Amino acid sequence: MTTKRVVIVGGGFAGLSAAYELKKRGITPLLLEAKERAGGRGIGEQIDGFSVDNGAFVFTTTYDTAFRICEELKLPIVESTMIFGHFRSGRWVTTTPNQSLRNFLRQLPAAKVMGFLSPSGLRAGSKVMRHMYHQEEFLSFASDSRLAEIDDDESYGDYLNRHKVPEKLRISLSGPLKMVLGDAAPASQALMRAYIGETMLSGGKVYMPERGIGSLSEALATACSEVIRASTPARKIVVKDGAATSIIVDGEIIKADAVICAVPGTQVSGLIPDLPTETHAALSTVSYSTGCRVVIGLDRRPLPAGWHGALYPEHDDTPLLMDRTTFLPACAPPGKSILDLLIGLDRAKELIAQDNEEVKRQMLDAARRNAPPGSALPSDDEGLFYRVYRWEEALCMGKPGMLAQMTKIPGQLAKSIHNLFLAGDYMGIPSVNGALSSGHRAATQAADFLTSRSTELAQSQ
Repeated sequence: MTTKRVVIVGGGFAGLSAAYELKKRGITPLLLEAKERAGGRGIGEQIDGFSVDNGAFVFTTTYDTAFRICEELKLPIVESTMIFGHFRSGRWVTTTPNQSLRNFLRQLPAAKVMGFLSPSGLRAGSKVMRHMYHQEEFLSFASDSRLAEIDDDESYGDYLNRHKVPEKLRISLSGPLKMVLGDAAPASQALMRAYIGETMLSGGKVYMPERGIGSLSEALATACSEVIRASTPARKIVVKDGAATSIIVDGEIIKADAVICAVPGTQVSGLIPDLPTETHAALSTVSYSTGCRVVIGLDRRPLPAGWHGALYPEHDDTPLLMDRTTFLPACAPPGKSILDLLIGLDRAKELIAQDNEEVKRQMLDAARRNAPPGSALPSDDEGLFYRVYRWEEALCMGKPGMLAQMTKIPGQLAKSIHNLFLAGDYMGIPSVNGALSSGHRAATQAADFLTSRSTELAQSQ
């Protein structure tokens, strides 16, 4: 088994998870990573005692594969219940998705401002929530999620129209999605409702490794360090006679007995032009949001006491604000904090073309225009450090029906390219857990393939 070469293309969470699982099974893979470090959108950074995530930043309740791997790698998990401020109709209200009667009564003023208590809001909101509770078993990011079963051709915007959700309530249901994902309206109703359901159906609980998600990608990369070949972009996966035979990199052709392609879904067709026609068509439904993130280290707390974040759902140019140290105190030295500013939509596309100073200035300026009460947002020249992270492809969204299309790809490949396996967030439920789960699944399939071939060879002899 160890003499058979499995080549993994891409060192994000999916590729790292695949390498980690193969090593556990006694198979030594080769992982090719285009950048200087493996980790992809889950990568982190250490800055003067601060732990900073460049991309992904939170787990939800159903992240089963993520929890398992963290336990195996001895990464402690921190639980938190989100408290967010929302700037609505010129005023600030706070919410937490806690389901208790006491919390419901306490949040009645916020519910009114957010459109839940108008006659039309009550009717539409109760329909949406009943539908969500009725389909709770599907609205999950777990490795065995059945979300694809309810992924049809209906977009999230059409779903809200069908339920006659009024504009004020629509902003409340779409605002958090918009701030991070971009325009949620054209995306799959199933996926967007899963994002909402992961918060509302779990009482707002979120989880993270105590030093951030970057510590998970770092731990995986360390566990697989001897099989990772960084700064090695793959140019093409060669397919011949129904098998992936090699990977072309600069100045070299790397032979393979099995290949796991773990690059973003939008890059797969260009890397493997000989895919089946129906697989190319399925991959054309995959898309990603664009994101821009500014991280600032501070010597004070930037948001009101207890707040995890602040949302401006009515303002497309204002970023989501998060006090990272409210979630994860261990990510900053004592008495210090980390302010994250995140934005999607077309605003992110405009910002990522600017230089770092200008990105920071514009995002802070937008946030300070309607600063949360009692906050201490920094001025342009304040901060112990700052970083700007740009993601042309941030979070996987996809078109309606994408999830259902992805479930067909393994069968298509088994018939035409029997030793090729795809992994990535798009091959699961788009999320960190989806990427990790798909890597585990692809590694299992590759290992089973090698075992069956070894058995066939032994029997033929």
